[in-house]
Parts: sequence; C-alpha cells; structure tokens
Amino acid sequence: MTDPLLDALQLHQGGRLAEAADLYAAILRDAPLHADALHLLGILKAQQGGPVRESVGLIAQAAALNPDAPSYRSNLTKAVRGDWPAAAAGLRDAGDALFDHGQPAPAARAYRAAAMIQPDDPLAWGNRALACRNGGARADAAEPARRAAALDPADAAVARLAAAILLDARHPAAADAIRRAIADAPTDADLRRGLADATKIAGRYAEAAPLYRAALTLDPAQATAWFHLGVVLGDQGRHADSLAPYGRAVRLDPTAVDPRYNLAHAQLVTGDWRAGWESFAVRFARGVALPTRQLPRWRGEPLNGKTLLFYGEQGHGDAIQMMRYAPLIAQAGGRVVVECLPGLVRLFADAPGVAAAVPLGDDPPADVLCPMMDAPGLFATTPDQCPNRAPYLRVPADARQPALPEDRSVLTIGLVWAGDPHNSDARWSHADTRRSVPLAGFAPLLDCPALRLVSLQKGGAAAQAAEAPFAGRVWADDIAAARDFADTAALVQRLDLVISVDTAVAHLAGALGVPVWVLSRFDGCWRWLLDREDSPWYPTARLFRQPALGDWTPVLRAVTAAARRLAPPP
Repeated sequence: MTDPLLDALQLHQGGRLAEAADLYAAILRDAPLHADALHLLGILKAQQGGPVRESVGLIAQAAALNPDAPSYRSNLTKAVRGDWPAAAAGLRDAGDALFDHGQPAPAARAYRAAAMIQPDDPLAWGNRALACRNGGARADAAEPARRAAALDPADAAVARLAAAILLDARHPAAADAIRRAIADAPTDADLRRGLADATKIAGRYAEAAPLYRAALTLDPAQATAWFHLGVVLGDQGRHADSLAPYGRAVRLDPTAVDPRYNLAHAQLVTGDWRAGWESFAVRFARGVALPTRQLPRWRGEPLNGKTLLFYGEQGHGDAIQMMRYAPLIAQAGGRVVVECLPGLVRLFADAPGVAAAVPLGDDPPADVLCPMMDAPGLFATTPDQCPNRAPYLRVPADARQPALPEDRSVLTIGLVWAGDPHNSDARWSHADTRRSVPLAGFAPLLDCPALRLVSLQKGGAAAQAAEAPFAGRVWADDIAAARDFADTAALVQRLDLVISVDTAVAHLAGALGVPVWVLSRFDGCWRWLLDREDSPWYPTARLFRQPALGDWTPVLRAVTAAARRLAPPP
C-alpha cells in the first residue's frame, strides 16, 4: 500500500506540479490538519507563482501546528517574497482555517504573527484574542482584545468582544471597553450587567449597585444580575437589603447554588435563624462532604440507645461552636460519637455528652447521622434561644501543661492575628486574607508593662512574633509546642483574655468560658450577627467590628485602649 504523501512528493519533485497539487489537496480533504501536506502544498503554490496570500496561508498553518519545525518557518519566510500585506492576510487566513478546525491555540499563533506584521490591524488582534480565550489562554486574551477595540472603536462587534474578554480577565480596562459597547447598544441588558460586573470587580460596590438595577430595568429576568446585586449590597454591609435580590435570584433560577447559599448567609447574619438554618442545607450542594457510608439523617427523634455520628463537616471553629449540642443530643437517649478533624479529637473526646471521638475518615459504626451544622436548626436555635452558652468544653487531663510562668501582676493576653489558609478554595483564601491583620498592628500593647502578650498563632504568620519589636517580648514557646487543640485549650485556660481575629481559637476561648475579644472584618461571618458587641453564642465574647472594608486601624486603636483599661495598676 503506497503512502499518498510520498506519491505526491515524488510527483512534486518530478516537476509534475499540477498532479502533485491535486494529490496534496486530496490528502487535506481527508485530513485538513496534515502539517506536511499543508507545508508542501504551500511550497508548490509559491513555485507556481501563485498569490503570496495563498502560499503563506498554507505554510503558516503547518508552522502554527508544529512551531518547532525549522523548515516550516524557513519556507514561510521565503513564501512572503517581500509582499508583507499579502503575508499578513495569509497568516489571518491560516488562523481562520485552524480556528474553524477546532485548533484555537495554533490559530492564536497565526494571528499573533499577522499582528506583528501589521500591528494596526484590528482584525488580527481581535481574532487572536478570541482564539486565546477559546484555547484556554484567557489571561493572554486581554491585551489583544484591548488593542483591537482601541484600533477600531466604531466596530460594535469588536467592542463587544473586547468587553467580554476584558471582563472575563478582570482587566482594568474592562469598564471602558464595555462603555464603548454600550454606546452602540444602550438598551443591551447584558452589556449593562457587564459594566456592573466590572465595577464590582474593581471593588466599587456602591457604584455597582445602581448599575445592576439599570440592567435589571432592561431585563428583570436576569437571575445572575439579581444575585450580584445582592452581593454588592452585602459587601456594603447592607445585608437586610440583600435579602430581596437573593430571593429573586433563587426564584428565577432555583437550581443555582450560590444565590441560595448567599441567601442563607444573609438570613443568618440578619438574625432570621429559623429560615437561615433551613436555607443552609444548600451547603451540601456547594461541596460540603458527608460520610461515604449512607446513614439515615437524625431529625431530632428519640435515639433509644442508638449511636449517632456527630459529623464535623466544616472547619475547626465551626466544630468547636457546634459541640455545645453534643450533650443535648445525648439527652435524646443515644450514644454520641464525634467524627472530626484530627486536631480536635483529643479535645472532643473529653467533651460532655461524647462517648468517643475519631478523626475524619475513620468511619466509625453508627446508626444515624447528624452533620454538625444541622444541630442549630434541630434545636430551634435563635439569637434569643441559643443553648449551652455556659462553658461547654474542658481541658483534657492529658493536655500538655503550659510552661508560661504565673504572674498575677500583669494581664496575660493571648493573640491570634491571622487565619489559617487551610483550604485551597479561592473563596476561603480570599476571606482568610480579609480577616487577618499583621501582628505589627498590636505593637502599641507593648508600651504597657502591665500587659503580657502570648502568641496563640499557628501557621506561617506565627513567625511574626520573632520579628522586631515583638522578638523576646511575646511568649510563643507553648503554642509552638502545642500538638493540637487540646494543648491549645490548656494554654488558653491560663490566660486572662484572648484577642483574636475570626478563627477557631476565638471559638475555643468562648467554649472554655475565657474572655475573648473577636476582631470581625467588615464583611464578617454570619455567626457574629450585626451591630452588637456581644454574642449569643459565647457570654464571654466581645465584638470589635471593622467600620469599613479593609480598615483595621480604628479596631486596633479601640482594642489597645480597652486592654490598657483592663491592665492592673502599677
């Protein structure tokens, strides 16, 4: 059986160019992306004296498909024959052909070469942007899109493409590109929403809200716009106002998870806990894991000696907060086994109402399941009826005893200044950054000799305690030696006060009945509610709230002043 490409090449080399061209074309009809056939047919067309655009277009496809082939690049240069405008057109043709055949990445390479030859060609830049976006190189699409829109501002299609790509890339020029597109289509609701999205991405939430409303005036059925309107209202601290937009988004698209999740958060943070606990079931659709073994869910009925698996579905702080329900569950007449993160096992094994505690994944025998965050709803928890507010955890007998020296002449304060970026999910990482402060913000506490500072910080941020001016002035030995939350609990129990950003240690201090000052970011967690200094969860807690997004200065100033007032007199 002969190889058609070799047959065509023999005809080509024998000077039978028309026959070779027909055979190359036949090969490409069956395999349009055959790089060698494209390359050789392009050479043949050049030898026949055909249009530069045609031969360049063929060879450029081969070069884009196989950019490491030096012969393709060399022959592409020869095919140009000094006619650079025709060569640019041929490169665009090559990009079009590759894109049409489902090869956006090679197409982007061809369009890039065309734009290098004719940098004032909006078509080459625009097509390159589109190919980059479709080929998975979204970050590379933004600059070509911007260039295309700048070169041909009157082209509505280019303006829309640039607007979509720049918005997708969160590029600073997105808003201007969208405004140019709106000028051509002022009643386009999608463009109006895009402008609102770009403004939201830039962090200008107050400006974004009326822009979303303008988009919704044109198309009130946009569930996504209602959702993002709720988001920007919530980001301004207007949680009560966000309830209606979230509710509208949920009604328009009941299958969308994020609107339902945000609605639950808004209900909880505004104190509508009865509705919020029911809505919060959506967390399981958002990736919250349950045991792989199927168990019936507990609905509050008598257990009659059954074993209930109290399952720690979320983070350390959530589990510590929910452990208040363990003795209440035990009162239903069953045996409570806790499955939790490993760092909590020793602490929870000694908790009231708990028969045993095991690390996540141990899959202990059980008859029924209660995910921890189901418990507040099952016990009808509201801000006015929050059970077990008294200390409900205790320090296990086998916890490491702190080496911190006793000194009643000073007020001993434990500090946690940063969260634990334990989760690779970008949503959690972003929230972790916003809730953390640098230890340097607590430096004024060092000026008061009646205050003794103890680090409770784990993770990378703990190293800040060894830097000036804190080095040698913050006790960090015990937290460095702590193996888990049982050891941390023993240290916290020895303190007069804990000052913490919103972390598991804040919950631990509250659960132990130790005074705790919680530094809550402006867009804080639902559990701290709104506009109050106390917490229904922990009677020893005091809230210091960020007055504006990202502004910790007044919070740290207030905390410093309050701590100095507590300091014992000299």
